[in-house]
Amino acid sequence: MTGTLLLIRHGEIVRPAYTSNFDRAALSDWGEAQIRALAQAWPVDRPTAIFASPLRRSIESALLLAEAFGLSIAKRPCLKEWSADESGVPQSEYKELERRAWADFDFVPPSKESLAQATLRSRRCIEGIAEEADGSTVAVVGHGTLLCLMTAALKGERPTEAYKDSIQFASAATVAVGSDLRLIRDFQSYGTPSPPSRNPRR
Repeated sequence: MTGTLLLIRHGEIVRPAYTSNFDRAALSDWGEAQIRALAQAWPVDRPTAIFASPLRRSIESALLLAEAFGLSIAKRPCLKEWSADESGVPQSEYKELERRAWADFDFVPPSKESLAQATLRSRRCIEGIAEEADGSTVAVVGHGTLLCLMTAALKGERPTEAYKDSIQFASAATVAVGSDLRLIRDFQSYGTPSPPSRNPRR
């Protein structure tokens, strides 16, 4: 296998006020601007494929990249963000479950997936996508926690909540595809977003 993967966290979202379930959260105007800035300052070769998680914020980010590069997107369920609970419990309850999960990777929360299981899922997912790179550059649009698990594993480090929190919206990490996967550049932001339009979102 050869090629390059650019792992991308989606742009900033409109945070739901009364639920911990962000599955339907859309990109904010600033989030759209962040992704457009990334496309303009693209740090690797032009992509030949764009993969996205099935969640709205990832799809919207991927579609903006697809528009910039004249491509379509492919959804990969294995890129779906890890969640401690998907029922929409209050944020305080969710944060407590999340803290337990980071303290004990084998803790199985109500979502029925531990961080240890999510780490394995993320690794298998990225390896499957890498097999499709075939000497080209592929964009992979995902989420903070799952991308943290992926890149920490590539560095041979234990993922931490602090590392996850350091991955900014629309930041990207570069992975070289060869006999194995190798992280050659950790997450950083690219480009300067233009101020969003004052017009209301459609």
